[in-house]
Amino acid sequence: MDGILVLWDVDHTLVDVDGLGREAYDLAFLRRFGTAVTHRPPMAGRTDRAIAIDMLRRNGVPVTEPHLEDLREGAEAALDELAHLLPTRGRALPGAAAALAALHGQTLQSLLTGNVRRIAEVKLGPFGLAAHLDLDAGAYGWSHEVRAELVAVARLNAYRRSSRHFDRVVLIGDTPEDVRAALASGAGVVGVATGRYSRADLETAGAHVALDDLADTDRVQDAIRRAAR
Repeated sequence: MDGILVLWDVDHTLVDVDGLGREAYDLAFLRRFGTAVTHRPPMAGRTDRAIAIDMLRRNGVPVTEPHLEDLREGAEAALDELAHLLPTRGRALPGAAAALAALHGQTLQSLLTGNVRRIAEVKLGPFGLAAHLDLDAGAYGWSHEVRAELVAVARLNAYRRSSRHFDRVVLIGDTPEDVRAALASGAGVVGVATGRYSRADLETAGAHVALDDLADTDRVQDAIRRAAR
């Protein structure tokens, strides 16, 4: 496994937080712009920046950098307030903790997620899943609207953390957007059918390997090696 940069998605790959991230954005929009969200953008597989732009546009707020920053800061604050609900409404997905622990020490692993970093940290926190991740080596959803662009960000951050160039990068995620981001950037990809998309959906999108879940740690490690090739 040495020499492979492993980048995990968060929502419906490592955790299911029962829509608390969406609720945080809705609450932030209400507080910052004085009106409820009436036209909610699609979220699955997208970056928070793309979602925020879409949310402003669909709900009649000019898309400006100050408005985007207001919404981001408001969502971070709102999720901090809602975080006490995570242990009861959220859960780590089966096998996630074991897979992260098994890879620890074998290679560098971090996140490539559509979430803003603070939101990703809050979602993972109650379940102890950040312990085996180098969060500084990953990429987060405020860096760019397009998920595929995050791969180059993660490569650079991983180099800064380790002084190593990672020729082999593997993304692990649950949506066709995760798959497309990997393919567009020359990375390997393991699709995990723990969200709304089936194994067949992920294979059709082009996943190098697709799994039903992360429950079998040996299969997860084998899938990463296969995807890296």
